[in-house]
Amino acid sequence: MTTPILYCNHESGHSYKVALALALMGVPFEQRTVDLNLAREQRSEDFRHASLFGEVPTLIDEDGLAICQSNAILDHLARRHRKLDGATPAAQTRVREWLAWEANRLAMSFPHLRYSRRFTQADPVLETWWTQRMHADFDRLDLALRDRAFLLGDMPTIADVSCCGYLFWTDQADVDLAPWPAIVGWLDRLRSLPGWQAPYDLLIASNPIRSGTRT
Repeated sequence: MTTPILYCNHESGHSYKVALALALMGVPFEQRTVDLNLAREQRSEDFRHASLFGEVPTLIDEDGLAICQSNAILDHLARRHRKLDGATPAAQTRVREWLAWEANRLAMSFPHLRYSRRFTQADPVLETWWTQRMHADFDRLDLALRDRAFLLGDMPTIADVSCCGYLFWTDQADVDLAPWPAIVGWLDRLRSLPGWQAPYDLLIASNPIRSGTRT
């Protein structure tokens, strides 16, 4: 077996999710940065060979299996290493419910707002829609965290890793989390976990994303 390889970009919260899960699990891995300014057909040959959709993150595991899409990678890692998962089959199902929710809801709101305000500005109508959707998503996440330390109870899982992926960058989108105190406390608890690192500390620097880039 070989060391896992993570194709990533340090501005990608989806890349950060996978890197954070590996760090929390104590799994060493190699990072290979991908220049998101390049059109997908111009990205490196090894990355294009590994990545089914031409997107980061893509993980090549110890057995050489290439997996794309951050939540699919999280699911693979939890099952392979038997860490950061639910303690029972029912709890594991709940974990994957949150993965699906994150992909359909949270990943479709705040990351787009952050990208518009940090890299390539979108139409104000879109920003308004993303903001409204983000508020609803944050309301739902905050509600789930009001009576528990993590999304499934006292221990973190890949559900937490998935949902937190972009939320350490709220300042970059000029978003104040004060209206959602349960989220603030949850992020503080994640920061206290052994192995946790902030996105720019955990992911090695890539080429800066240029204004106008559509990844």
